[in-house]
Amino acid sequence: MTQEPTTSPGSPDFDADVAIVGYGPAGVTAATYLGMQGVSVIVLEKDADLYSRARAVTVNDWTMRIFQDFGIDEIVKRDMDVARALTWKTYDGKVIFRLGFTDGGLGHAEYMIYQPDMEREIRRNAEQFDSIDLRLGHTFTGMTQDAGGVTITAQDTDGADYRFRVRNVLGTDGGSSSVRKELGFNMIGKTRPRRWLVIDGEITKWWPECNELVFWSDPERPVVDIPLAKGNHRWEIPLQEGETDADFDTEEKVWARLKMLGIDESNARLKGWAFYSHHLRHLEAWRGRHVTLIGDAAHLMPPWAGQGMQSAIRDAQNAAWKYALVAKGLVAEDILDTIQSERWQHVALMTEMTKQLGFLIEADDPKLIKLRNTLGPYVMHLPGLSKKMLPNTDTNRFEVGWVTGLPKKDNALGRMIPQPEVYATTGIIHRLDDLLGQGFFVLGLDTDPREAMTPEQVSGWERLGARLITVVASAAARSDADTIVDHTGTLRRWMTKYGAKIIVLRPDRFVAAADPTGLDVPPARGNLEFTAKHTSVFPKNLREFARSLRANLPV
Repeated sequence: MTQEPTTSPGSPDFDADVAIVGYGPAGVTAATYLGMQGVSVIVLEKDADLYSRARAVTVNDWTMRIFQDFGIDEIVKRDMDVARALTWKTYDGKVIFRLGFTDGGLGHAEYMIYQPDMEREIRRNAEQFDSIDLRLGHTFTGMTQDAGGVTITAQDTDGADYRFRVRNVLGTDGGSSSVRKELGFNMIGKTRPRRWLVIDGEITKWWPECNELVFWSDPERPVVDIPLAKGNHRWEIPLQEGETDADFDTEEKVWARLKMLGIDESNARLKGWAFYSHHLRHLEAWRGRHVTLIGDAAHLMPPWAGQGMQSAIRDAQNAAWKYALVAKGLVAEDILDTIQSERWQHVALMTEMTKQLGFLIEADDPKLIKLRNTLGPYVMHLPGLSKKMLPNTDTNRFEVGWVTGLPKKDNALGRMIPQPEVYATTGIIHRLDDLLGQGFFVLGLDTDPREAMTPEQVSGWERLGARLITVVASAAARSDADTIVDHTGTLRRWMTKYGAKIIVLRPDRFVAAADPTGLDVPPARGNLEFTAKHTSVFPKNLREFARSLRANLPV
C-alpha cells in the first residue's frame, strides 16, 4: 500500500525530501524503502533503459531478507538458482578445497542470479509508490548545498537544463560517481594492475559440472567459472602479460580463449564480453553536509566474494530508513553520520575477504602455488575464517552507530537478529519478518515490554512507530499482550545468549537497545564518539596465509 508523500511536489521550499542519483541496485533499494514510507523522492538515472549485462552473480541470505522486507523475495527467487558450494580446483582435477554454503539463520539460502532479471523485478516493484518521481535518461550535472538543503541541476532526455531543490541527496551512481566528483571527494587505495576479460554466455548443451561454481587455480591462466541463473554462464579470465583489451575485439578471439577451457560453440552461445580492473578503494568520509555516498560511489572491491552489489544494497537499506526518519522530522539529521560508521565494519571485512580470495586465485609464485595446493584442504582451519566466509549472523554486526550503549561481544547491540519461523496467536506459522512487518519493534521475552520499560521509554519508541510484542514459548499460557509464539526456541536462545529480556529492533532488524545496556531511544548520533579498534583475522599475503595454515593444521 502506498502512502501520501511527506512533501508535496512544487512546494515553495522543496520539490522532494530526497534526491537519489543513480538507479542501479543501491538506488532502487533506497527508493523502494523511501517509497514504502511515503517519503517524496526524485531519482535521476542517466541511462534510459536497464543495463542489459550481468555484473553481480550472487545474493545471500541478508540481501534476500531485504527483498523480503519489500515483499518480493519469492518473486525474485523464481529467476534464481540455489548456490550449493564453491570449489577451488587445478586443471588436472585436484580439489584444493570446497566451501559449502550453509544456513546462516536469516531465513534464506545463497542464490546464483542473473542480475538484469533480478533488477527488473525490483524496479517493477518500486513502480507502485506514488512518492517516487523516477526520471530515466536524466543526467545529474551539479549541485549547490546551503544550510537548508541542496539545489540540483540536471539535463532531461532532450538535453534541456533544469533544476530542483531537495533536503538531502543520496549518491548511488557507482564507481565513476558524478556526485562524488562534484563533492571533490577522492578515493584512497589501489587498483590491481592485472586486467580481466569477463565473458557472459548461455548454455546450449550441458558439459560436465557446468552447474558448479569453480575457481580454477593455475599460475598461467586462473579462471573463475560461474553458473549464473536460468542457464546463463560467466567466465572471468585474466589477460596475460602483453595482452590488451584490443586483443579480444572479435567474437572469434573470445571463443579462442574459451576453447582453451574446453568450451566451444556446441556448448554455449556468447551474449557479450567486457574488461575490468579490480579496485581496492574507498572514501575516508562518505558524507558531505546534506549528501551521502554509498555503494560503489563510496567503496570498491574485487568481485571474488560476490559482495560488491550486495554491500551497496545493504548500504542503501541502512541509509534509507534513516533518511525516512529525518524526512518525517522524527530524528535529527546527525543520524546520517551513522551510515558510514555502521556499514564500514562489514564492508571492510568483505573487502579483506575478497582480497584474500584473490591471493588464492591469482598466485603466480610456483613455490607458493605448490604450498597452497598442498595445504588448501585445511584452509577452513584458519582462526575465524570459516565464520567470515560462510553466511553467519555473527558477522552481520557493527560496533559504532545508532544504538543505546556500546556494542560488545557479549551483548546484543548492533547485531542482526536471526529469522526463525514463529506462530501468530491465530495458529498460523510465519517467518519472523513477515509476521512483524516493517518498522521498529520492542520484543519482551516472556514479558510485556510495557511492564519492563519506563513510560518515557515506551513513548519514545512509540513516537518512532514501534510496536511492543511479547515473545512466548509454545507451552506458555495465553497472553493478552501483542504476542508471537517462538515454538522453535530460536529467539529465546538468541536473546538469552546475550543476557537480554527486552530488545528493540530497528527497521533493518539490528538491535538498537536492550535491557542490560539501556532502553532509551539513542541520541541522533548514537555512540559515534566511541572509536572501535578492529583487527582482521585474515592474513596480509600468501606467505602469511601459508604460515597460518601450517600453524593451524588439525592434529
